[in-house]
Amino acid sequence: MTLKAVDDGFVLNHEHGTMKINKSGDFRPGDLLEISIGACSAMTFRTLLDRRKIQYSELTVDTDKVRAKEEPLPIRKVGVHFTLKGTDLDEKLIRRLFNHVYSNCTIAQSVKGAIEVEETLDIVQEQTASR
Repeated sequence: MTLKAVDDGFVLNHEHGTMKINKSGDFRPGDLLEISIGACSAMTFRTLLDRRKIQYSELTVDTDKVRAKEEPLPIRKVGVHFTLKGTDLDEKLIRRLFNHVYSNCTIAQSVKGAIEVEETLDIVQEQTASR
């Protein structure tokens, strides 16, 4: 990856595309750290679900960060909230698998001790369409 300075920040050039990183309107470095934790956790959870062949209709992840009040405003906590939707979901099994997400997420483990990662899960049982 290569970062190139431009007028209002940097442009990341990567084999998969480009991304603007700055402090005004595009992605900020803290946003990238927050989403890295969320994306890694999501990919880990999905892998655990797929290995058990758990079928679901939708998996979404919302993230938010909490910064310290003192300068330079470091990120202290990242919340990662999962919503899993499907029919006939085995909630007990899914929660047991979910308990392994944090310990198997390389990004969460990389920031362990510096940033608190709080992962939460909502399981939404959808009704099957009756005829």
